[in-house]
Amino acid sequence: MKTDALAQSKIETSQMAFWEKFKYLPEDIQKGLNNQSLKVVDFVAYSSKNLAGATIKELMEASDNQLEGITNVNNRKMEALQYFLVKGVRLTSAVIAGEDAITDTTIATAAFTTPSANVLNGELDILVSGKTALPRISCAVFGKSDAATEGLKGYYELDCPFMIAPLSDIVPTLRLNSNATTTREVVRFELFGCKIIPA
Repeated sequence: MKTDALAQSKIETSQMAFWEKFKYLPEDIQKGLNNQSLKVVDFVAYSSKNLAGATIKELMEASDNQLEGITNVNNRKMEALQYFLVKGVRLTSAVIAGEDAITDTTIATAAFTTPSANVLNGELDILVSGKTALPRISCAVFGKSDAATEGLKGYYELDCPFMIAPLSDIVPTLRLNSNATTTREVVRFELFGCKIIPA
């Protein structure tokens, strides 16, 4: 998935927050960063899902496999050694026109934008390894004006960035009102930040 300039500017601010948490990393990871066998890179984890009429939907699933435009995270987990600091969350949606079956191709090429009223009236929470990383919040935060998000539709900057350890189960859950009509609506969920990879 291509990253635009506005998204890139949001990602880059996360590196400062990452280094503020350096002392909390395991000793071997600190050593790897110090001797430059490991490095910190900007990263956006994303997952695109067909709501398919559901009002409760996990936006990353254990069965996920990397596929361009659908997700870049396998099994909703970061790979070994990949500590990932999350600085912001983005949620966008699109409605697929027509009556043809919704496929990975139509989801990957959908025109995602500011979430619909269906989504904005819902709630989102994120669990990491069964623990709350983002307490349940109103999805209205993803409907802020372009001025508030510097033009990056659907973006919400976290007051308290959180770290995701390697191989941790990441479970973002979207909860919509029971009367939400989501039959042909698809959503894209993104985590903005930076992660550790081998140099």
